[in-house]
Amino acid sequence: MAPPSRQSVVERLAEYRGPRDGAALVALVIDFSLYGASLAGLVMARNAWVLAVLVVVNAAAIGRLFVLGHDACHGSGYRRRWMNQLVGRLAFLPSLTPFSGWELGHNTLHHGFTNLRGKDYVYAPLTRSEYLALPRWRRALERAYRHPLGPGLCYAVEVWWKRLLFGGDIGRRWAYALDSMLVAGYMGGLAAAVWWMGGEPLWAVMLPQVLWLNLMGFATYQHHTHPDVVWFDDRRRWDPLSSQIENTVHVEFPRPLGWLLRNIMEHGAHHVDVKIPLFRLPEAQAALEEMFPEQVPVVRFRWRTYWANCRRCQLYDYRGQRWLNFDL
Repeated sequence: MAPPSRQSVVERLAEYRGPRDGAALVALVIDFSLYGASLAGLVMARNAWVLAVLVVVNAAAIGRLFVLGHDACHGSGYRRRWMNQLVGRLAFLPSLTPFSGWELGHNTLHHGFTNLRGKDYVYAPLTRSEYLALPRWRRALERAYRHPLGPGLCYAVEVWWKRLLFGGDIGRRWAYALDSMLVAGYMGGLAAAVWWMGGEPLWAVMLPQVLWLNLMGFATYQHHTHPDVVWFDDRRRWDPLSSQIENTVHVEFPRPLGWLLRNIMEHGAHHVDVKIPLFRLPEAQAALEEMFPEQVPVVRFRWRTYWANCRRCQLYDYRGQRWLNFDL
């Protein structure tokens, strides 16, 4: 029997498609309120324990706003394009994410060429020969990236700094430069406002960003990095549909954490059809797993399993399609 086409799979998930403007706006107001209240608390509070709690709350609000911006960038947040463009840029500001740069790197390259090295640059693994050819300091950095505590550093350096903020293809279109300047202006203006109001930029600006970057790295690293996930460096061997279904991991977290992450870990359904809004992803993911019970990788999150996977998934043999360890 011939394998299903992407169109046929999308048609079977069609009932979960379609923006929900009202729900998206309510979510936006709630998360911006949480962000604003925690930011005000970080400016006014003086007790270190209170500040530490507010840093966590503010970073969580940044993450939740980012997911709303992510939906808008895909056009699944609102029915009108201008609303997606406007809300996406606003929701991305707290995470310092340039809208146009994210649209190129994520929507076009990552979704269009999932796990195809040379196109999809997000956590694409090096070969052993490439790793050994690196200078000592760069090998140490690669080891840090692949450490269980390192995906946040990898995202901050390799994605946010090099590709998003004044990086990548920014010179090709004015939109990239304007969005990057908008983010840089927000970052500078926020730090200046916090300092002017008597707050400490370290607590109110820097620490929430560091925590957010680690949360982002921790979540997204697991989407396409697992011992059973296959990467490609030859487009002739790569298939777009199977890569979305078989190489996009559904990591099952406890329900409260899944709610906190706004269902972003129900990632296979999102890859098959980016027009499914975050509110319907749990249902769509369940339907996808019912359609492909053997192909969709589903992993219940456990720290020891995550730790073991990070130790195993460090380098890659693209010819043999298997993960390698730095030391073996």
